[in-house]
Amino acid sequence: MRENTVASEIRKFNLLQEQRVHTYRLFEEGHKIYLSTSPNYDFPTFRQLVHDITQEFKRISADIIAIEKNLRSSGNAAVADTILAIQECEKKKLELTAHLQLARQMVTECSEGELEKMKEKEIRAELGHVVEEINDHLTELRYEVYNGE
Repeated sequence: MRENTVASEIRKFNLLQEQRVHTYRLFEEGHKIYLSTSPNYDFPTFRQLVHDITQEFKRISADIIAIEKNLRSSGNAAVADTILAIQECEKKKLELTAHLQLARQMVTECSEGELEKMKEKEIRAELGHVVEEINDHLTELRYEVYNGE
């Protein structure tokens, strides 16, 4: 694969990562709105948001997987491996985000629930570690691309 094609694939990947960040923001905002409807939660609206967000994450993931396969088949295994590692971390991040949202709801519903607050704090910490791991892989990707030029 020519270098400008690798650069083009990385630009596409970066754009998709930006879209993923934006989608997370929408998901977080939607969840905050959902929690604000307590105790009579507006579940149908939130369920639709979750459906729409899920579809967007699936689209982004499929596009990134295509980029990873493209890079791998053209002999850029190191870059492809890094993108694959980011994908795996993003999967963990999404799972943890869903768990965090459930924990937040439990904290909202149990005003004196210390156990619920501790669980929320644990999940936040774990999520922070995954975000650090993603950032490390993104830095690694920049080095892979820079060294490949």
